[in-house]
Amino acid sequence: MNLRQSEYSENRLSAHWLDKARAKNAYDYALQFSAKTHYGLSSTTVSQIEHLDIESYSVADAWLKDRISAEWTVQIVYGDNDVCVLPANEFLAKWQDIFVPARDDAVVLHNLSPDVLFYCHEEELEYGQRKA
Repeated sequence: MNLRQSEYSENRLSAHWLDKARAKNAYDYALQFSAKTHYGLSSTTVSQIEHLDIESYSVADAWLKDRISAEWTVQIVYGDNDVCVLPANEFLAKWQDIFVPARDDAVVLHNLSPDVLFYCHEEELEYGQRKA
């Protein structure tokens, strides 16, 4: 168990961590939604991009809950060997415990909708819709 998996376990999150091959596939898929020139989402593959600098966790919490459905699951992609699937309601309830400022960058893909979220280690969020 790596550090991130331990952190999820300590926070009592029911994450399912993908094996190496599946994590690599998920990472390769998620890369298309990340911008190549800056931290954030790519306007080429994501529409309706909204940006939030996290200055208040309660504001950011409400912002996320207004955009991401609590139904089904999300896939959280940190790297090519570091991907988990988590119930969306757990993600929304514990995202502040999941992401570590100054360390984490992640793409979050909702598994029931085209929602995509980018968390930047500089305490920024970007949300949009994956283009078809």
